[in-house]
Amino acid sequence: MELNKRISIISEVVSENPNIGKTALMKYIYLLQKVYKLPMEYDYSIYTYGPYSSAVMEDIDFADNMNIINVERELYDNGISGYCITPSEKAQEIINAESETVQSYKTLIQEMLSHFKNRNAKELELLTTIIYIYSNYKVNNWNLTEVPSNVHEIKPHFDVKTIESEYEKLCSLGILEKVTA
Repeated sequence: MELNKRISIISEVVSENPNIGKTALMKYIYLLQKVYKLPMEYDYSIYTYGPYSSAVMEDIDFADNMNIINVERELYDNGISGYCITPSEKAQEIINAESETVQSYKTLIQEMLSHFKNRNAKELELLTTIIYIYSNYKVNNWNLTEVPSNVHEIKPHFDVKTIESEYEKLCSLGILEKVTA
C-alpha cells in the first residue's frame, strides 16, 4: 500500500480514537493488518511490547512531521512518560483525499476498535503477542493449544491464567480464526 493510503488509515484510526499512545497505535495497525487483512504491507517482529514494525513508527513520525497527526510527549501521574496522539486539521484532509481507501476499510477499522479500543497498551501488548504467536503456530501447523504457554515464555510478566483467559476471549470472539498466517 502506498504511503498516502497508509497515512490515511493511520489518520482515520487516530480520528476514531484520539488521545492514544504510540504503542496502542502500533498495535491497532498490527491488528488491522493481521486480523482484519488491511494490506498495509508492514513487517513485524516480536519485541519488548509485542509485535513491532519500525516502518509503522516511521509512518507515524512522518504523519507527525507533516502535521497530519499531533504526537505530544506526556508525563503521567506515576512518573512514566509516554505519548498522546491526536488528529490535526490535516488528518481530515488526507482522509478526504484518500476517501476511497478509507471508506473501503472504515467498517473493519470500526470493528477492530469495537473489540480493542478500551484496552490499554499493556493489554494490547499481550493480545497482539498472542495473535503473533498464534499466527506463527498456524503457518507451521503446530499445536495451537500450546500458544498460551509459549506466550508465557516470551512474556513471563503476564501470568498463565491471564494469558489463557485472553486467548479464550480471542477465540470466542472469532478473532483468532480471522488471523492470517
